[in-house]
Amino acid sequence: MKKRGYRVLTAPDGEAGLKIIRAEHPDVVITDIMMPKIDGRTLCEMINGLEDDRPLLTIVMTCRISHDERIWVEAMTDTIFMEKPFSPSLLVDSVENYFSRPQVNRC
Repeated sequence: MKKRGYRVLTAPDGEAGLKIIRAEHPDVVITDIMMPKIDGRTLCEMINGLEDDRPLLTIVMTCRISHDERIWVEAMTDTIFMEKPFSPSLLVDSVENYFSRPQVNRC
């Protein structure tokens, strides 16, 4: 991601990630479902409300996903699921495709 001109911020857990999201206002959040302190599902639900002012792409990654988890990911606004392992170029392509789409009402 850095080689393609993106600034990348990392967090050791969901709680620290939420603090970074609130402070830095990123365009993209990449999360795993299983994380310490705040899991990925809770993090997604918490940041979904932060999208009122501008689009925010959330990418949920995990190596295993249950049927119920897949349903909530699909129901989330501006959220993409990627199964591990994945290609870093696929990740970057997904981000670039998302932001190259014509602006539509994504709410």
